[in-house]
Amino acid sequence: MGPHIERNKKMTSVYRLAGPVLLVSGGAVLLNAAFTSGCYGTSGSVDIDSGSGSDASGTTTGTTTTGTTTGTTTGTTTGGDGGTTTSTTTGGDGGTTTGTTTGGDGGTTTGTTTGTTTGTTTGTTTGGTVAWGAPVTGGPTGTGATATVTVNPSTTVGTVGADFAGFSYEKTHITNDSLNSTNTTLIALYKLIGSPLMRLGADDVENCNWGGTGAAPAAPSGQPFTKVILTGMVDELCTFLAATGTKIIYGVNFRTGNVTASAAEAAYAQGKCGSSIAGFEIGNEINYQGSWAALQTKWESFATAVVATPGALLIGPAGGGGGEESFVAPFAAAVSAKYGSKLVMLTDHYYAGAAGTSTATVVRLQTPNAGGLVTVVGEMNTIATTNKIPQGYRMGETNTDSHHGQMGVSDTLIAGLWSLDDMFEVAENGGGGVNYHGGETGMDGTVPFYYEPIMEHNGAVVQVQPLYYGMLLFYLAGQGSVLSTTVTNANPYFTAYALKASGWTSVVLDNKDTTGVNATVNLGASVTSASAIYLEATPVDSLTAPATGVTLAGAGVTPGGAWTPKAPYVQTVSGGNSVSVYVPPASAVLVHVL
Repeated sequence: MGPHIERNKKMTSVYRLAGPVLLVSGGAVLLNAAFTSGCYGTSGSVDIDSGSGSDASGTTTGTTTTGTTTGTTTGTTTGGDGGTTTSTTTGGDGGTTTGTTTGGDGGTTTGTTTGTTTGTTTGTTTGGTVAWGAPVTGGPTGTGATATVTVNPSTTVGTVGADFAGFSYEKTHITNDSLNSTNTTLIALYKLIGSPLMRLGADDVENCNWGGTGAAPAAPSGQPFTKVILTGMVDELCTFLAATGTKIIYGVNFRTGNVTASAAEAAYAQGKCGSSIAGFEIGNEINYQGSWAALQTKWESFATAVVATPGALLIGPAGGGGGEESFVAPFAAAVSAKYGSKLVMLTDHYYAGAAGTSTATVVRLQTPNAGGLVTVVGEMNTIATTNKIPQGYRMGETNTDSHHGQMGVSDTLIAGLWSLDDMFEVAENGGGGVNYHGGETGMDGTVPFYYEPIMEHNGAVVQVQPLYYGMLLFYLAGQGSVLSTTVTNANPYFTAYALKASGWTSVVLDNKDTTGVNATVNLGASVTSASAIYLEATPVDSLTAPATGVTLAGAGVTPGGAWTPKAPYVQTVSGGNSVSVYVPPASAVLVHVL
């Protein structure tokens, strides 16, 4: 694969979506509904937990079940600092059930479920998640090509954790007063997809320098962004990481050769953020600055200074696409030999195409091996395994088309559908996750970001992009073992994946074609029931539908992180171990099988 240099994304026009606002109360962030890892509940409001602190950690659980009579029940439970609080509210059929749970300092707050419960629905709220809602009849139907999906439940080909789908940012993002504990909208969007790992670095890491003691800006100012990193900015970042439960791959400048400054910055960040620091990347795509043999002495001078700080770990080399065998392999061998387990993770970059070229097309994103992905992840897996890297490898910066994405492609439905292939291919090849790159116009030059998962302007979230919906669906599939899955189908743009979560199996059917697919999914084991939600958009059948037309489970995600999914649709079980699912054109389906 040729070099894919990191650059980024987004629209020149800014859209604002109408919808419920984000509320903050008692340490809890209220969103109009939320999903769990692999699950979600009926329409209503779900409180996404946001009460984690540094002094203690508690767990609050709220359980909502249906009763046999009609009525309204309200319950309020308050937990102490770092305590464990459980509240159970039972409402009658067709009644309105409200439960409010407030956790103390350092606790994990979960609760505030408000909605109308109809029928038999049981949901347990834990960590801001609720159970898959009661399925209803209906859902998309139609004609199309036939496909057979065969799942082998006894063969595991990968593992997915809660932080698999993450975000990557330009280093200048830290200078914009947006990565802090008061940015409740961005915090809510993080929490909606679990605990996504963040990476802060990219091209601008080589343009930013440590300035030492100083305050963060009082408010986002937009471009031009300062390139001087101050202690106050790091302090704010640490509060954001604590509020979201996110860990970070933190990048420091390599190109200028100022070992003392970069080591001082790493020491300060490690001291302030502590366990939120996954490790430090030194530079960005340094394989474009020379061979590993030419750069090794310089890089190791930085690494030695960084790990002199207790607890500091190394991640790298943040390699630009195409240098897996020529750069990442010798890097991994040398650094693991010298620093041992302090090199905890390998990172590489991958883009399916390049903006402004013939590779930046919808057709390219319709196939899972766009840009040689299978070769890249296969090589990275071999390198990580051979050198016994503790946390393996991660695609630390990735997206559709480099150079900030292609307008009309990277910011449309196809990007969300492509991301499902991208994440599952990485998982099936031993990867620990992906970080989808983004930023604001003015970061890494003046080109707008078209591929960012979350559109921001002047430090504020204004819209989620189709790519974010792919991340959300992937998270909702659950965490656990990725199962071997094969597809017999004449349509090369139809793919399928399966994941064994805790108590259910998820099957993801991804149709990147403009004709429907009638799929028969053989689970290889007895099936009791199956239901599904759909990622689709308007205009119907359009792979280039804009973000404003995209929905998951019949609902869009607002800029404030509010999402009110509709009930899943019952799917037909046949033959004891198979499920029949219609996959509309230009859509993806998440099937929950019991």
